Amino acid sequence: MKALWYDRDIGKAVALQVGKVFSRNAAFSSFSPFHYGDIEEPSIPNQRWLKVKNKRCGLCASDIHLIFMDISPKAFPAAVPGGSRRTYLGHELVGEMVEAGAEVEGLAPGDRVAQRIEYSSCNQMEIAPPCRQCAAGSYTLCENAGAVPLASEHPGAGFSPFMVMHRSQPFRIPASLTDDAAVLLEPTSCAVHAVLKRTPKAGDKVLVVGSGTLGLLTLAAVRALQPDALVYVSARYPFQAKQAERMGAHGIFLGREATYKGAGQACGARLVSAPFGNRILMGGFDLVYDSVGSDASLGDSLRWVRARGAVVLIGVNLKPGAFDYTPVWYREVDLSGVYAHGTEATGETTFAISARLLGEKRIRVDGLITHRFPLRDYRAAIGTFLSKEKSKAIKVVIEHLPPEA
Repeated sequence: MKALWYDRDIGKAVALQVGKVFSRNAAFSSFSPFHYGDIEEPSIPNQRWLKVKNKRCGLCASDIHLIFMDISPKAFPAAVPGGSRRTYLGHELVGEMVEAGAEVEGLAPGDRVAQRIEYSSCNQMEIAPPCRQCAAGSYTLCENAGAVPLASEHPGAGFSPFMVMHRSQPFRIPASLTDDAAVLLEPTSCAVHAVLKRTPKAGDKVLVVGSGTLGLLTLAAVRALQPDALVYVSARYPFQAKQAERMGAHGIFLGREATYKGAGQACGARLVSAPFGNRILMGGFDLVYDSVGSDASLGDSLRWVRARGAVVLIGVNLKPGAFDYTPVWYREVDLSGVYAHGTEATGETTFAISARLLGEKRIRVDGLITHRFPLRDYRAAIGTFLSKEKSKAIKVVIEHLPPEA
């Protein structure tokens, strides 16, 4: 069967960095650690694993970072033990369980599943007792990551027709969700986790920076969890602004300049300009969610929030540079981050909460899936993702079609 993966090969990673100087398509060359090719169809390694036939999988920004190796060797995640020499791509998936070991409970053949736990954790490694983070349900923060090999070095993930999961990994998709809603369950959980980490109060003025899939879902999560907050959105493209308007944004700023100018009016803040392009808001939003995560967006977010306000960093940047963090201490800004999803303060998993919000239509995802491709057209899917101004892409989905298709 076909699959997308990348190998942990330092030599090829260095060659790709050199190749990217000359061509963005270097990631698809023979010297790249990223591959599309044939792999063996997996089988369950023991009675605690199950096999899944994938139906579709969303293309995520983190997939793009890994495909193009946009990661600094000095970044914290680069030092986290990886365990396997090869990593298969695709985690925003919807599949059907087709086989399970005798020790897998709560699932029957034909049940639809999403992958709740992708990351190496005490769960799949069956470490007992688990680390304090896994014991608390924070599997993305596992302190034993890569400490011992998994029971199965299994081939395949969301961007392959079949994969296997440990019994701790799947989330059973309720009948109330269509496949399209279900393929957005994982990114919705990322947004819900961020909003539950720092939930606005009634009347708060909130800014969501970025209007890609994660930003729009963060807007939707705020509207669902605190409908009495006033939510503004900073969008890069007009088609994103239109989608944000459909999803209930109270105000939309199109571009960075418009955000600086419009934020003052929205918050009653004073925009101050200084030499060397230095601009600040005296006053600002009560709460800012940065769904982009770049040096520029985080630097701006710290200037768009009021003194003693909060910034929640959601977007992933694996190649950080430098940004002005002086507002953190000068304005006593509460800066925090979130990593994907987990178990919330209520004891429920983020997936369960998000599935309920999607099923009750409190979070609506109509119009977010804009492009669909078969796996064989993965390069066109990646190109569509990277050319959003031209393609008007929000969520790009890979679909696993029957062989005759």
